[in-house]
Amino acid sequence: MENRLNIIFYIFLALAGCLLITDALAQDNLNRVVALNVKQKKIADVLTIIGDKGKFYFSYSNDVIKTDSVVSMATSGQTIKNLLNELFHGKVDYKEAQGYIILRPTPYRLSLIPDSTINPANVYYISGHVLDDNTGKPLENASIYDKGTLISTLTDAGGYFKLKVKADGVLTLTVSKEMYKDTSINFLSNVNVSIKPRNYYYSEGATSTKTERSWLGRWFVSSGQKVQNMNLGGFVSKVPVQTSFLPGLGSHGLMSGQVVNNFSLNLLGGYNGGVDGVELGGLFNLNKQDVKFLQAAGLFNVVGGNSSGVQLAGINNNDLKSMKGLQAAGVFNMVKDTLTGVQIAGIFNHVDGYANAFQVAGIYNYDKKDSKGFLFAGLANITKGTSKGAEVAGLFNKAHVMKGFAFAMVNVADTLDGYAVGLVNISKNGYAKILVYSDEITTANLAFKTGNAKLYSVISGGVNFTDKRKFYSYGFGVGHDFIFNDKYSLSAEGATHLLLAKGWKNQNQINRLSALFNIKAGSKFGFFAGPSFNIYTNYGDHAGDSDIQQIIKNKLGLIDWGSRTKGWIGWTAGISLL
Repeated sequence: MENRLNIIFYIFLALAGCLLITDALAQDNLNRVVALNVKQKKIADVLTIIGDKGKFYFSYSNDVIKTDSVVSMATSGQTIKNLLNELFHGKVDYKEAQGYIILRPTPYRLSLIPDSTINPANVYYISGHVLDDNTGKPLENASIYDKGTLISTLTDAGGYFKLKVKADGVLTLTVSKEMYKDTSINFLSNVNVSIKPRNYYYSEGATSTKTERSWLGRWFVSSGQKVQNMNLGGFVSKVPVQTSFLPGLGSHGLMSGQVVNNFSLNLLGGYNGGVDGVELGGLFNLNKQDVKFLQAAGLFNVVGGNSSGVQLAGINNNDLKSMKGLQAAGVFNMVKDTLTGVQIAGIFNHVDGYANAFQVAGIYNYDKKDSKGFLFAGLANITKGTSKGAEVAGLFNKAHVMKGFAFAMVNVADTLDGYAVGLVNISKNGYAKILVYSDEITTANLAFKTGNAKLYSVISGGVNFTDKRKFYSYGFGVGHDFIFNDKYSLSAEGATHLLLAKGWKNQNQINRLSALFNIKAGSKFGFFAGPSFNIYTNYGDHAGDSDIQQIIKNKLGLIDWGSRTKGWIGWTAGISLL
């Protein structure tokens, strides 16, 4: 038994070692040795080749890093870091993230000159200046920070800074500024040996400024926090808890945009790097990167990365990438990329990417690309791409291609390949037929047939002139066409008609099932005829409808179900104008 436990223990150690080695390799791509032999290729293509060899990706902006230059390189074995130094002549800085190397332009150098350091009881009081290494001029808005404690500040117009940091052992201050290469300096104190897990890393998404550019970000994210984002680039630290009163007035100060929290509490509002747990905001929450699993705010949530889990807001949720889970807002929701899950809003939902969700809105749902799922809106559903699910609206549905099911008073599609139920169904490839016909009840009828062969709608109106008994009818029906060939088809229809005699006082209804044989006589003209089964019901004053009673008195196969309900076999014949 003891031998088995020892074997299991050694296996566990081996697996853990493999995982650690794998992670270490994934995070040490810059020191990986690769062979390269390229002739007259663009730098962008060379980066792709290096990334393929190392099985990672480069992340950079074409606007600030020029990769159109043509180069030739040949080496049998060189580190990726050295290759990058040759490609960019030392004017680009490199940061490693999981599966990425982030490239940042740093054509300039800076110097950190400490003027004074006082160290009583391991508390550093550090002041100094940050200067341009070439010109000697002071640099304003340079970020000085400690990666362990996340204490930070910015230099003033004279390049001067002051900082108070409590630390054991070696304190390393890092200076970062956009377009300058990072510089670090160490300060020594009494050494206490301890092992602390690494709590910072570099992320491609940490350079995003989408949240800052949102209207809420423009109002509440301070200029200092925006400068920190530009200077620190992809630097991210992960901590368990943060609290704030407003953006910049919290436990992480100017560094809040670089911090991912497990629990975030914003009394009025806060600005953070992201959330991996729970975030609560009295008025609003602003996040630069991803948020999961629960986010709730009294008014607004803005997420610059992806959201997953549950997101609740009194007025608006604004996800600048994708959302997966439940999203609910009192007024409206906006998702810039894909949506998967459930989306509920008091007024409207707006999705710029693909939507595979249950969407409910008081007024309308708007999906800019394809949608799949169930859409329900008090007024309208609009899908700019292909609708593959079900759409139900009080007034109308509109889609570029409608492949699912749509129910509204009006359904509009460029291409209708699904099933649409409405008073009018409009599509370029569907029906738009005018029908002129007669039946055993009304001598003259006019109808409008829209939809497609799978499912069409018919709205109709008619009048009876025979035997001096004049009355009117109007009705609505649905049907399906069985297409035999280009000339012949069979229509199966169900419809209900209201008969009006002597004003609107009495209600007389006929429900009708018909089988109509269609013959297409030309490209714009056709004939149809066939039998029907009818059920008549009088809901008003029976004595007041003697004219109608006389009309149906001698119908074929008359069935008497009492004084108010009759049944018989009828007919329909007419022409269709295509």
